[in-house]
Amino acid sequence: MADFEYTVEGNIGLMRFNRPEKLNAISYEMLSEIEAAVKSAGSDPAVRSVVLTGTGRAFSAGTDLQQLSRQTPEQARGEAYRRQPNPEHPAPWTLLSLCKPTIAAVNGAAVGLGAELTSQCDLRIAGESARFGWVFVHRGIVPDTGAGTWVLPRIVGLQQAARLLYSGEIISAKEAKEIGYVLDVVPDAELMDRAMALAHSVSRGAPLATGEVKRLLYQGLVRDPLEHVHDTSQTLQRMFQTEDFKEGVRAFLEHRDPNWKGV
Repeated sequence: MADFEYTVEGNIGLMRFNRPEKLNAISYEMLSEIEAAVKSAGSDPAVRSVVLTGTGRAFSAGTDLQQLSRQTPEQARGEAYRRQPNPEHPAPWTLLSLCKPTIAAVNGAAVGLGAELTSQCDLRIAGESARFGWVFVHRGIVPDTGAGTWVLPRIVGLQQAARLLYSGEIISAKEAKEIGYVLDVVPDAELMDRAMALAHSVSRGAPLATGEVKRLLYQGLVRDPLEHVHDTSQTLQRMFQTEDFKEGVRAFLEHRDPNWKGV
């Protein structure tokens, strides 16, 4: 079986680390597969949101250190490692670049790169056994995707992020909920059901509108408010021209669920 699997269940794209004997340690090959799956989900109109999880007793123990000790990411991945992000994406990180909602269903440990990938998701649901740790300083490096030093403080605040990044402490699902890192903590047996239910909940809006909301949400974190309001105004005018806007109004007036076309 593949170390990383991507399937589509209804309108939900399900991405799963599938290397349980290695606690889902992520290889360079898996990174390429993740990027391909994100590209596939982004171009598939049937996929409305994405859930990322792991097989077995861990979400992901992070980078495969045996592979890393032999070859740096730049050596292994070349241009893919140095590729510049698309400025039209919501954000430059692989999962945040997807203009669709993404949810991390965190089972067991999410450490190092595993923790970084949970930060790259819009929403996080944790099983009771989940643990999170940005352990990079204990390996002599910085958070490898940059999400820990950019996204994490915007989720939990600068002081909590500094504590987690400087100490490399591994925190429980309960503490992750207390500091606002995860949306909810659920029994492990209920994790996937709750994550899929959340995925369906955030997939009910018009696809184009949801994608633009995500783009505005993340780009709005780093730019001037006047620029943001101008972009919002232009985006709103584009939305007024879509078939989904017309359908949304009709559905409201006719007291029925809308039939989105994504155009």
